Amino acid sequence: MKRLLLGVIPALAGMALAHAYLVSSSPPENARLEAPPTEVRLGFTEAVVLPFSLFRVYRLEAPGNPRQAAEALAARVLARREDPPGRVDLGLKTQGRSAENVVLALEPGLRPGVYVVVWRVLSVDTHVTSGFYLFTYQPPGGRP
Repeated sequence: MKRLLLGVIPALAGMALAHAYLVSSSPPENARLEAPPTEVRLGFTEAVVLPFSLFRVYRLEAPGNPRQAAEALAARVLARREDPPGRVDLGLKTQGRSAENVVLALEPGLRPGVYVVVWRVLSVDTHVTSGFYLFTYQPPGGRP
């Protein structure tokens, strides 16, 4: 019985790690940028299937708590009920069917403000993960 458990535990641990989690991003989470970014880069723990994954960047227009506004927007986007106004990405620059690193082009001349990056990915091993994060573009002396 002990031998069986010793064989099962590492297998289960490997399965737990078999999801595509976000491990790097540019701009980074909660960054305060003084110059507008031209792209968003996302790095995952394993390759994601691009045609079955979703990547979006929005400028938050709602006053108040940006985290709550981002959470509500991400929920709408991830449910695929709508593509709300304020989207500023131009789509994927990354080509191919799958990739561990994804690049989204952004509209030129972003306005100062708080932005939310939203994703839902299907990893090559068929697990789905999703999430979002915020960054702020605020030129020196300006207000977001």
